[in-house]
Amino acid sequence: MASYDTGYEDELFQHPVGPSSHCGICYNVVKDPVMCRHNEHLFCRACITRHLMNSQTCPSCLEPLTVDTLSQPSRTVMNLLSELKIRCQFFNRGCEKFIELGNLDRHVTDCGFAPVICSNEGCRLEVNKQDLLHHETAVCELRRVQCHNCNDIRQEMDAVKVNLAAMNLKLTEVGKAVKDDVVAKVKLVQEQLKKQEESNRQLKTDNVEMKKSLNEITKQLGKLTQQTSHEVQAEQEQEKKGIAEADGMDREPKVVVAGGWNSQGSLNSVEMFSLSKSTWEPLKPMKAARQAASAVVYNNQVFVSGGYCNGHGIKSMEKLSMNVVEVDQSVENCPDELPGPLYGHCSVVYNGRLIVIGGYDVDKHACSDSITEVSLAPPYASKVLATMPQTRWLHAVVLFGETIVILGGRKDANNSKSLKSVLLYDIAKNECKELVPLPYPASKTAAVKWGDENVIIMGGADSDAKPLNRVLMYNIKSHKIHMLPDMKYKREGCVAAVVKDTVIVMGGQGEKGNYLKAVEGFRFDHFSWEQLADMPEASCLRTAVVC
Repeated sequence: MASYDTGYEDELFQHPVGPSSHCGICYNVVKDPVMCRHNEHLFCRACITRHLMNSQTCPSCLEPLTVDTLSQPSRTVMNLLSELKIRCQFFNRGCEKFIELGNLDRHVTDCGFAPVICSNEGCRLEVNKQDLLHHETAVCELRRVQCHNCNDIRQEMDAVKVNLAAMNLKLTEVGKAVKDDVVAKVKLVQEQLKKQEESNRQLKTDNVEMKKSLNEITKQLGKLTQQTSHEVQAEQEQEKKGIAEADGMDREPKVVVAGGWNSQGSLNSVEMFSLSKSTWEPLKPMKAARQAASAVVYNNQVFVSGGYCNGHGIKSMEKLSMNVVEVDQSVENCPDELPGPLYGHCSVVYNGRLIVIGGYDVDKHACSDSITEVSLAPPYASKVLATMPQTRWLHAVVLFGETIVILGGRKDANNSKSLKSVLLYDIAKNECKELVPLPYPASKTAAVKWGDENVIIMGGADSDAKPLNRVLMYNIKSHKIHMLPDMKYKREGCVAAVVKDTVIVMGGQGEKGNYLKAVEGFRFDHFSWEQLADMPEASCLRTAVVC
């Protein structure tokens, strides 16, 4: 079967590309463009050629069309396409350049990151073109080594022998004088050591007496210390026992889930889940109903920010003061707020600051590409830290020390197509760079941190807005991806949390559009998903934290 090239994926371009530049068949940015003769519908040459093998009409306007009647786009269209800046196809090998589409073929031919094979016999190692010469001549273990003329080597060896003989003669003369000097110094040192030994004998006698006295004192102190230690330990145990009896509760981390959306609309409910008891407990609801909001834990308080309700975006924050031991919870407004009415955004806390990533700004009717810092203490203020390569909402983020990993999502509100791209934002360096993408597009996913280097990504929606039950583990250092067992349910808009050694996934929207209250957990020692206690209410687009 013949092989056909489709258009360029949108994620490869430096800036968003308008819909007029997309192929009407593959929906990617058009490659080698041609048009139907009357209505000027734009297609990739390969896409329309394959279509016309089975049909003699334009797929957009259904007018008669053949390969011979295809026309070239106008010079204006070709110039606009030619000026689009696209990522080099060797960006996974290190090339960070964006090239105008018209110069792409020439750049790829000359790119120093293009893969080439070492020409040394038996090697066949693939390296970057710019490193080939160094590898073949200096690094490769199978390289040919330039051999010197044997007569030149013999002459050099003879000269070395003559020089060595002269040096040995000088060393013999110098050695005799040095030897006499060393012998005299050794005798002097021996005499000094003898005198020191006499002095040490007296000190040793005195030390023996001191050690005896010290041992006696140590024994007495030991008895006193042991007695005091037992008394202190008994008091501490009694105190712990009293606290435990007063508490009557375990110290296991709890999962707090807030807001969301179902067939009745946006929700303001808040619930707390105990893994060990497998129970849900309703808490005091929020003042505002919020779907697709974001939540963080700071100073033992849950901050819920943004969201969407009844056609309006929300920029305010609410502060849930959580005391897990006493199950005491109150809701109060936070004087701080987001830079705009955002929903579908993500946030993390770093050094007392709320860092907000992306989201849909209802006032601007556009998705955000900003990474913004919002202070959680007076004076309340916000500022933009960095800009992502593309706008993004309904994505997932995970914080690793001073870096934030940003996964998937969608780039605008008018297109359900999900993204595969993965970004890493370095907070200290204030830099944002691309990582190896996900193996499939996904938005409305749930993601949690696992260990020091791994992200576990669960569910979400694919490019056709269909829910997924896939689960994968992504290593942010090696960029290796491992697929884990599928969840029992397909879920988009679900939330997840980690309690001890268990990954917990909650709620979401199923493949038939139904809202889920099902909860399931995954443990690596079982390596399977197990059903947990259902949420009190079926819903999706909730936000969850562990406290």
